[in-house]
Amino acid sequence: MSWEGICDIILPKMEKAKRDDGDAFTVSRLESLSRNHFNELKGIPYFQDHFEGQTEENLHIWLNKINSRLKSIIVTTAEPDNVLSESEDYSRWLNKDRIKDEEWHYWSRYYQYLKRIGRPLDVLSNTEKSTFEIIERLGDPRADIPELQKGLVLGAVQSGKTANFNGVVNRAIDLGYDLIIVFSGIMDDLRTQTQRRINSDVIGLGKVDSGQQNQPVGVGCIENFSNSGIFQIESVTSEVFDFNKRAADSHLGNRKIMVCKKNHSVLANILYWIRTSIAHGQDRIDKSILILDDEADNASLNNLGHKGVEYASKINGHIRALLNLFKRRSYLGYTATPFANILQDQNAENIEKNGWEVKYRINGEIKILGFSLAPSLFPDKFIYKLNPPSSYIGPKQFFSFTSEELNDLKLPLIVTIEDHNQPAPDAGENDFNLSRSMRDAIDCFILSIALRESRNDILKDLPGYTSHHSMLIHISRLIDAQNALAENVSKYVKYLSDKINFDGLDQEDGIYKKLELQWNRFFEVEVSRIKEYLPAAYNADGLIPKKYQDISKFLPNAISNVEVKAVNSKTKDKLEYKGASKKYIAIGGNRLSRGFTLEGLTVNYFLRSTNYYDALLQMGRWFGYRPGYIDACRLFIDKDTEERYDFVNETLHELEVLIESMEAQKKSPKDFELRIKKHPGVLKITRPSILKNGNEVKFSYSASHKQSTVFNLQADNLLRSWADFRNLYSSFTWTNDIGFYRTEVNIDDLFKFLDITLAFSPAHLDTINLKRYIKLCNEHGKLMKWTIAIKRGGSKKRFKHKDLDITGTIRRGPQKEEPVSKYYNSLKGDKLEFTAAQKSKNIITSGTDESLGLDITTKKEAENKFREFKKGRFIERGESLQNAIDMANKITIPGHIFYDLRSDSEGLLLVYLIDIQEIFSPHDELLGAAKRNGIQSLFQEVPLIGYALSFPKIINDPGGEYDYVANKVAIVDDEEIKAELSEDELPDDDYSEAINLI
Repeated sequence: MSWEGICDIILPKMEKAKRDDGDAFTVSRLESLSRNHFNELKGIPYFQDHFEGQTEENLHIWLNKINSRLKSIIVTTAEPDNVLSESEDYSRWLNKDRIKDEEWHYWSRYYQYLKRIGRPLDVLSNTEKSTFEIIERLGDPRADIPELQKGLVLGAVQSGKTANFNGVVNRAIDLGYDLIIVFSGIMDDLRTQTQRRINSDVIGLGKVDSGQQNQPVGVGCIENFSNSGIFQIESVTSEVFDFNKRAADSHLGNRKIMVCKKNHSVLANILYWIRTSIAHGQDRIDKSILILDDEADNASLNNLGHKGVEYASKINGHIRALLNLFKRRSYLGYTATPFANILQDQNAENIEKNGWEVKYRINGEIKILGFSLAPSLFPDKFIYKLNPPSSYIGPKQFFSFTSEELNDLKLPLIVTIEDHNQPAPDAGENDFNLSRSMRDAIDCFILSIALRESRNDILKDLPGYTSHHSMLIHISRLIDAQNALAENVSKYVKYLSDKINFDGLDQEDGIYKKLELQWNRFFEVEVSRIKEYLPAAYNADGLIPKKYQDISKFLPNAISNVEVKAVNSKTKDKLEYKGASKKYIAIGGNRLSRGFTLEGLTVNYFLRSTNYYDALLQMGRWFGYRPGYIDACRLFIDKDTEERYDFVNETLHELEVLIESMEAQKKSPKDFELRIKKHPGVLKITRPSILKNGNEVKFSYSASHKQSTVFNLQADNLLRSWADFRNLYSSFTWTNDIGFYRTEVNIDDLFKFLDITLAFSPAHLDTINLKRYIKLCNEHGKLMKWTIAIKRGGSKKRFKHKDLDITGTIRRGPQKEEPVSKYYNSLKGDKLEFTAAQKSKNIITSGTDESLGLDITTKKEAENKFREFKKGRFIERGESLQNAIDMANKITIPGHIFYDLRSDSEGLLLVYLIDIQEIFSPHDELLGAAKRNGIQSLFQEVPLIGYALSFPKIINDPGGEYDYVANKVAIVDDEEIKAELSEDELPDDDYSEAINLI
């Protein structure tokens, strides 16, 4: 028996201990219990033979490996998922009797497979629950009456949506769906990757590393159904072939699964195949279909819905036509960026019978077939949000956003590209025609490989381990530019290889000394302190601090066999991760930016301009899981793009809060659509072609707060701001409330406060549209009265003016010895830009600040209701009642729970006087910048003024006409869309031509 077998014996005991201890279960307790169980097994006669002959050193290694595996499985947590459903009173066709009658062969095998590969306990539990709740909301494949069900699953980028996706597929097979079609994006590479996962996670047969076909893989290694007499679903596509003639010639009588591109020609051929299988005189085939649409916001949307019910984009129309050929049909979309899916057209009626025409070329003649369409793909049945586990590293860990609950520091892994507009010098190493930052990124990639290799003895036993190493360079969509860059990168890699292999370790002008400087610049502090930046439930095993001397001996192996690939249609290069360890520097555009997984991705160099924020988020291939090597990762990105990521991250977070709030209120997808179509952030990031589908484009700040988080600390601006504020303060009578000075005003007086000189960036607190919205509400009898409240903070510094005597609020800048970050560089630069983003991008000191003006009873009831809801969520996760209560009581109260409690005639402006000295301390370099720019002399008497506006829920919300110009939103036309998708972005597919049958 190996250490893995012993781990399997100890695991159930750990699972029980975690259930019993709940929140009190710690890593140290796990290690103690594991050691005790390990020693007990050594003393049991049955197991003694397995331990015999092992040295104490080997047994110690075994125990460390067991503990590391157990931590990944036990310590990792996952919050329960959220769902917005059309009605919780829907007819549950998947009742107890049906559940009992089903044999669940496919699902059980898949569950055992996930368990074997080390999926964390909470993740397994969530996957089991979520896949069941999703499948029960889809249609009954054996129903007697025709039905159509549509849903949407939201999951974070690179968070493991595929595991849920394939779980739903396995359950659908068990329940009897006749045809399952998986649409997997628009590229062949992504279709092949998805087919490979279906082979592994569902079918159990596929291509193995040796090249042999139809060998047991994945779930097939748990149980091979073809050898056990259990029904085996037929796959009519393969890793090599999309839907083809062999598939078209197959009989629809047997249950089938296929993985296809979202391609006009492929879909048209599938339509023809199904249409010719329908009995004469019938409109639909008496079978069930489940369409799973991966990357559902890509190509599936109807960009023409605004023209009328009879209009549809080609792919959208074909999918709806396909659904309408079956009596029992279900559509399930998956996406990380749901904005366009929710805001797409909602044509409720079918196009007239046979009104959707498709031209075919049959035996040399053009023939037109007409189809009727199902209603739009809007997910009217349900929206299901998957919450990633604590081991996931996503946008929240990289970028800024306002949060009252998240207390984790942003990961210090971003490197700001400052030379992207500068030509590369022509001397020395720059003969490669690469910018300094590009060469820095490549150096970091080689160092990251060496760092991971130095830990390999530990990493190889962690669940999720990969021996592959990847770097992604994404700076252009143009093929020629990609190929030229690949040539230059290859030259630089060869230069590094020659130098590493022939220079001496101590050679003063050699590569090892240069790489030591790069290590000190990019890795030394981060590697030693990375654990401080990770969530408490993140398994940090493997993240052992290393020095350059520890990793330098691995550099020759690190540079060996590094392959530079320009992944586009001209080179035909592909990233193949099967077999031995690969080291790729991949250069590409959208082929590598949506859905495709780069194994062992550590370094990203990203300079990609796009007007589509949702596309920008999908391009973030650096999100995901990096067990034991998150500190080896670096993201090189320019400041403008980083700010776009900050914005979309903020909007996503607000939508997550909204979904959780609406779930508690049992709201539906339609209710959600009504809310987000007025969300200012969503309107900024959604494609104009989708916004056209609405009769009106309005925005709203109902039930939200907006705050200043980015400030320009110019001395004259700070002085004017404080002088204006003091003068305005003197015009009002203030009362001393608990923790605040407050006064009541109308909107004219409120606007005086919004119009004074302020140091915050108007791009981050849009006072123009805020005032327009408030004025419109005022005209409708809303937001008539405003409370202005100045927070008394925790600083030792007092700011005085007449009867104002108030302690400042503390919002610190980068802390001493903290890795050099974008915040540090912004503060020391000429702009002197300060971002309140060390933990969350937040100036509000407490969520309860937004309860100001509510009576104690109302406030307490809201807090109790919130904690009761959280308690229920923890119980769903498997916690005991007492543990759930304890955990709920520890959660910070968020401000959004008070929005519905204040009258919609009352608004709140919170003012924070921030201690400037705390921002620059304790860094000598930052203090020097403050002194050099005349700010240090202001430390004692001048605060930085920050605002936060809190809006109640507005009944009959009038909304405001969206001002694209005020918000600097680029309106793109069809020509720009074509340019964005030119050359390498779309398959060769002419919609105007007749389809050749395969």
